Amino acid sequence: MNYTKAKIFNITLKNLRVSVGIQNTNQTDKNTVVLNEFYDSAREQVLKDFDWNFANSYRELSLTGNIPQNPKFLYEYDYPNDCLFAREIIPYSDKKQEEFEVAANITGQKVINTNVVPAVLRFTKSVDNEIYFTTEFVMALSWYLAFLAAPSITGNRAVQSDCLNVYTSILAKAKTINASEGLIFNSDDCPWLDVR
Repeated sequence: MNYTKAKIFNITLKNLRVSVGIQNTNQTDKNTVVLNEFYDSAREQVLKDFDWNFANSYRELSLTGNIPQNPKFLYEYDYPNDCLFAREIIPYSDKKQEEFEVAANITGQKVINTNVVPAVLRFTKSVDNEIYFTTEFVMALSWYLAFLAAPSITGNRAVQSDCLNVYTSILAKAKTINASEGLIFNSDDCPWLDVR
């Protein structure tokens, strides 16, 4: 199913028990203005809260040429512009995970420090085109947006609390569905190696 921002706003209003929907997101009524104010923050937070498949991305990082301020690390890399949340540095060896940190360098630039060269980052990218959103993500987003907008739209803190509780449970279910899509064998777990 293809989603639009207006459709997400209407789902959010229904979550808030508001019976009157909107036609488009450029309307100047109170509900639309409030939802527009919170939408980008809500979208980014829900993307960060879980490793959504549709927002999963990989990039070989570019060295900054600087030495990391943290002496634990050897290399400093640029933080990708479209990265919302750094998930992992892909290991080139049998290691389970590579250590890394997100920090600010001496000039205040956001960077990634690690001991790997070259370094490939797996991250959650900023996805703002609703056509790519999954149903699970839209449901989670609509409830989180309802949580943020509830005090302004309904004036009811109990409704806000309910929205957060539903968001948490919907996110847990979405994680289960999202995690079951795809299969990657760890070389230690390959069944054909057990035959040897």
